[in-house]
Amino acid sequence: MLTKPRDKKVVVFLCTGDTCRGPMAQGYMKRKLEEKGIGYMEVRTAGVMTVAGLVPTPEAKQVMDKEGIDISKHRSAPLTKELRRRSDIVLGMTPFHVQFAKRLDEDTKDKAVLLKEFAKSDMKNYQVTDPMGATLEVYKRVYREIKLAVDRLMEHEFVLNPPSDEIDIPAPRPRPASPPPVPAPAAKAENGAAKPKVAEKPVAPAKKGSPAGKGAPAKKPGKPALKSVVRKPLAAVAKKDGGKKK
Repeated sequence: MLTKPRDKKVVVFLCTGDTCRGPMAQGYMKRKLEEKGIGYMEVRTAGVMTVAGLVPTPEAKQVMDKEGIDISKHRSAPLTKELRRRSDIVLGMTPFHVQFAKRLDEDTKDKAVLLKEFAKSDMKNYQVTDPMGATLEVYKRVYREIKLAVDRLMEHEFVLNPPSDEIDIPAPRPRPASPPPVPAPAAKAENGAAKPKVAEKPVAPAKKGSPAGKGAPAKKPGKPALKSVVRKPLAAVAKKDGGKKK
């Protein structure tokens, strides 16, 4: 059995531009992990329609500054193949983000899920809407939804259970060798010696129209058919006898 070391779980918050919802979710979860002393979680973000290097929006920074969380050093990033490979779970803000991640490859198909659905924070309003271009009050409402979802996420077994030290990788199993064929036992003669096997003579097929081959039972002749007796009519008999009745 082969093994490889594994020391962290990787969670990815996925939104559209990675400048509003993702940075707020990442900043708040990092603070919660520090408060609980959990060091085996790595929190990343990504966007489905973004480029690398964008800074957070001023409204997102203002909301997080009031919470005492600095996200000014955050930079946007796309959902790269390497990030998908390293991630343990991809938490999308809306169904569009989840479906986008699922279509990328088979590996991400089993990792992508809605944030609120996974955290079970708000099943009636299951998506976190995009506050981009909206007022500061909309940003505050969106942050409250994210905060509640992350608080529930911190109680999930995915976060509470540390990763195992090793991941078992089953080694390929060798194919079992096929057993050698068992020879048939030779027939023994009366004195105990092996009796040579005599080849059977082929039986020639019977010719068309010829009687059956030797050994075939002969057909028994059938009984002769009985001649039908024709009864003469009474009038003819009476005429022959002169019409006299006995």
